Amino acid sequence: MFKAILYKEWLKIHWVVLGTVLVITGFLVYLGLNIRQYFEMNEPINVWVYLIQQKVLYYSVIKYIPTFIAIVLAITQFVPEMVKKRYRLSFHLPFSENKSLFYMSSIGLLCILMSAILFLAGLAIIGSIYFPVELTISSLVTILPWLLAGFVTYLASSAIVLDPSWKYRIAMALIFIPFIQSLFMESGYYEYTYSIGIYFLISLIFGVILLFPGYRLRKGSVK
Repeated sequence: MFKAILYKEWLKIHWVVLGTVLVITGFLVYLGLNIRQYFEMNEPINVWVYLIQQKVLYYSVIKYIPTFIAIVLAITQFVPEMVKKRYRLSFHLPFSENKSLFYMSSIGLLCILMSAILFLAGLAIIGSIYFPVELTISSLVTILPWLLAGFVTYLASSAIVLDPSWKYRIAMALIFIPFIQSLFMESGYYEYTYSIGIYFLISLIFGVILLFPGYRLRKGSVK
């Protein structure tokens, strides 16, 4: 059954996955070229002062890309399921709706994870070329909240799309949006170092919320 779900999801999201790889690669190439040009036009000491003393995040161009990818992926996965109530067809399979929803969301989360790894790997390569290892490590730690925001946004978008009631959609948006916004409040390096673990644990709790729309659909709730 998992293979069937995997194949069905792949048919829906394969273009999004390809587009995600191209977008991330494009932004990373742009970032690398931009840094090289900056070094060519400025003395290294000036670059250091610009980045360290002024706390400029040279990779801020990728800040909201994981969130954008997550929204597009969730819409691509679950909007087709809600068209003509196709998701309800899974209720007639010898398979629980929770397990079906778990597999579907796991596939999406795996795609988000792969995009996060691509971001981290690309940023590590760029950093290792132009900067000391300390600055490279700081960049990887600093973007962790942005990447976590991608995971939470995927869960939030999926739950909002799946729920049949606008009342609950708005309620879930009011819960998720402030939390997601709190992951973008840094103004320098390492600012989430001691709190990222707490944010991660809260994100795990949010993962359970995705089961709520599935349960409501199973019971035929529309209010």
